[in-house]
Amino acid sequence: MIPLSVRRLLRPETFFFLLCWVGLMAKFRERAFNDPGAFWHVKVGERILHDGFMHTDPFTYTFAGQTWIPQQWGGEVLMALAHMAGGLDTLLLGMVTLLAGLFTWLFSRLVGGGMHPVLAAVVCGFALFAGAYHFYARPHMATLALMAVTMAWIVDFESGRRSAWRLFALIPLFIIWTNLHGGVLGGTLTLGLAVAGWGILFLIKRGYTPIKTWRKAFLLVGIVMACTLTPFINPFGMEMLRTWQRIVGSNAMKEFVSEHQPLSIANTSGQVTVAFGAFYLIMLAGVLPRLPRVSWLIPLVWLVLTFQGIRQGPLFSVVAVVVLADFWPQTMWYRLLKKYGDSLANEPSYDRGRRWLPIPIGLVLVVFVLQLLGVHASMFGRGWARLDAKHQPVELTNELRLYAASEPNGTRIFNDANCGGFIVYHAPSLKIFMDDRFELYGDAWLRDYVKIVYSEPERIEEWADRYGFDRAIVQVEPERLPLEKYLSESPRWEVVVRGNRGAMFRRVTDVKQASAR
Repeated sequence: MIPLSVRRLLRPETFFFLLCWVGLMAKFRERAFNDPGAFWHVKVGERILHDGFMHTDPFTYTFAGQTWIPQQWGGEVLMALAHMAGGLDTLLLGMVTLLAGLFTWLFSRLVGGGMHPVLAAVVCGFALFAGAYHFYARPHMATLALMAVTMAWIVDFESGRRSAWRLFALIPLFIIWTNLHGGVLGGTLTLGLAVAGWGILFLIKRGYTPIKTWRKAFLLVGIVMACTLTPFINPFGMEMLRTWQRIVGSNAMKEFVSEHQPLSIANTSGQVTVAFGAFYLIMLAGVLPRLPRVSWLIPLVWLVLTFQGIRQGPLFSVVAVVVLADFWPQTMWYRLLKKYGDSLANEPSYDRGRRWLPIPIGLVLVVFVLQLLGVHASMFGRGWARLDAKHQPVELTNELRLYAASEPNGTRIFNDANCGGFIVYHAPSLKIFMDDRFELYGDAWLRDYVKIVYSEPERIEEWADRYGFDRAIVQVEPERLPLEKYLSESPRWEVVVRGNRGAMFRRVTDVKQASAR
């Protein structure tokens, strides 16, 4: 028989966390590292810890000496510390724990809002699935969690469950956020929309608004202004904002980088996002004919932004769940379930406490210690996380390291954009051609690179002569890229090693001799 003290810890949140945590550890064992940025973020963090902040590009020979700052430095340092503790396994542990904790917290808010735990689990699972296409071991995961917190504090203030001082606490939170990831701009936008909506209703004296006096209106405007200024509190000053401006204003990135492109229903990620958006709209329609509160409409803004850029989809998912937990008791769907005695609708009880936390915390600490000690215990120890051979050129790793060890530090190698982070991670002594830090290269460079890779591959010879590299690593796509095909067929290049996802080539100086072979 389970002791009473243990049974008190076995809350619905406990089981939901364990289900999420185990499922995510299994599903993202490889997928967490499919984004090339995951690798160079770790190396940036290591350089910061060892040498301090850099202000010029440390990785390429094409843009060596050009201004570049680690604008996600806080997240990169945390990633480096995790990697130093337990390699990819601890990076995976951190990401999975963040996600499982976030969605368990959202689950708890839904249950507190009157949903039966089964229904709340289905809704949270839907939201998690809808945003999973953009879950990677990168600093942007902090934005996902902090956006949910920001939205929750806005909702709690609007509903009267928290005072304005809870919004005041956003100021130090946004300072931390600024130095983790540029998504703080989205948090400021969300807060600004809420306060603007409340202010308009206050002025026209219609609808519900938590602003009852001019004093509170000025206080909230002051909080928004302070949060707007938080991006200036960083180690790099105005250069941080200029970097964000280059990222947001890049047209080439919207054309060529998948996560910056508009939502497409031809892709699974777009289809799931649209489905979750439709679900949210149906739930929101349930409050009619009552006029929705301002915060209840904010997810619609993020849904529109998702159609403009698919990477906003996970943010829409989490803010939608936060808001749904608040308006669920006001919907016709809730009233219908209550009327017909269905247990899927309960009385709201927003303060559910934190009794569910000890077991998840204990589990994560045990796994972290096992990783720290190097104990192999399936997903609970070292050796679980690994790179996906279908997305990373893992077969090239040994040859790449041997080549780096045989050449002086700073030896130049050509690579396509997706292989840059892979080389930086496995052979940091080499200088790369480029990676996916497109804010460094600019639109003109990116367009020229795409032109050479897809339509003018012979121009790599110009680059080889100009920069002096004699090795090249490119990805092998399901449909062969013109650049990879050129390198494979040209007498000027020979294959060193080829894998399922990538190939390494050596430039041949004696073309006649190569042709004879």
